[in-house]
Amino acid sequence: MNARCTLLAAVVLGLAGCAQQPITEHEATPVLEPGQQPSPAQSRAGDAAIFAMAQLGSPYKYGGTSPAGFDCSGLVRYSYGLVGVTLPRDTREQRKVTRRLEPDEDWTAGDLLFFRFGGKNGLHVGVWVGNGEFVHAPSSGGKVRVERFDAPHWQKRFIEARRVESAA
Repeated sequence: MNARCTLLAAVVLGLAGCAQQPITEHEATPVLEPGQQPSPAQSRAGDAAIFAMAQLGSPYKYGGTSPAGFDCSGLVRYSYGLVGVTLPRDTREQRKVTRRLEPDEDWTAGDLLFFRFGGKNGLHVGVWVGNGEFVHAPSSGGKVRVERFDAPHWQKRFIEARRVESAA
């Protein structure tokens, strides 16, 4: 297993210790089966998830696109930018350029989760890291952090999961 896969496995296993509730949906899907080589998309998306996790504790900043401060779409754009994938700056545009995952499709590290906030046009985005959790830059006064997807707060706001196909 290469170093990238080992690091991703360590991040996912480390997050498992934080789990407070059993995961009922979208169990952590192994990034790779034993002996399987990652596709370029799995490698880049998984790396983007690792880079997003590396920003834990960075402050929220409206319009922020760097470790000095992020908003939700800025964190996504920054993390994917580090793996050579350019995404739009705006959450709505990020949603438009990614592929919607069907309800029965497994999510993999790096998939984007979209949530509804503040009326019909308000959107929020986070990066799936597996094991029932995602990383995101919350609202003003917050810091980049990991959240449980199965928490009622997120469940009632969830719209869809999408995949960054250009990571291939």
